[in-house]
Amino acid sequence: MVDDIVGLAARLMPSARSPEAFTILCEEFGRLVPFQNFIVYVFVDGAAPVLFQTNLGLPWLQNQMADYINGLYVLDPFHRLTIERRAGLFRMRDIMPEAFPESEYYRHFYEQTTVTDEVRYVVPSGPATAVHVFIEREGAVDPFSYRELALLECLEPLVRSFVLTHEEWRTANVADERPFEKFELRSQIQGLGAGILTLREVDTVELMLKGHSTKSMARVLGIDDGTAANHKRNIYAKLDVHSAAQLFDLFLRSLTE
Repeated sequence: MVDDIVGLAARLMPSARSPEAFTILCEEFGRLVPFQNFIVYVFVDGAAPVLFQTNLGLPWLQNQMADYINGLYVLDPFHRLTIERRAGLFRMRDIMPEAFPESEYYRHFYEQTTVTDEVRYVVPSGPATAVHVFIEREGAVDPFSYRELALLECLEPLVRSFVLTHEEWRTANVADERPFEKFELRSQIQGLGAGILTLREVDTVELMLKGHSTKSMARVLGIDDGTAANHKRNIYAKLDVHSAAQLFDLFLRSLTE
């Protein structure tokens, strides 16, 4: 494993200061760990992420991820890592809320894919910016093994150095055309009811959309389960919806209005 990492570093780091940096990173990783999808996003606090690189074709994936880029990204458990300024290698199943697989976001976004496993390197690259490097398994393929995850974890310092080197080079040499459009989840939620939701109800809607159960919401908000359930009932009545699915659909439609 050590020889693999040393060899990778020797081949990889010179390419960090070039436009083809992430293409080369994808190719080199493919020699060590089999995967299907390689995706790079740049996240900025308070703005929509920019799809920066992929082996799937940028125009195609841009179209496939339109709802995500337009606002659903704020419900992604990985987005929280940018806000919290966390760095490292993270696996979806390790960071998602307990009820996330039952959430409408999961059903709308993840169940429409055939992704079987996903890990991301999260690299804070500025005061409010982070680069996310996704590596995904898709189709009739087993999840990453413990050995593969261990190797990917060992590569984290190298990936971090590579990304930061590339971002430094890019800042100095490339006119940045990445359009970061502002987006604020709480304002979007408040707009659902034209200002009729209380601040605590906005908190509750945010957690519901992110896949928290009633018990989980109560724990996060520091209230009892019954009070959390009452908030949900009041929200449904005010917004004239009758389920989490209808609430999610209302939120999704608001992103394109």
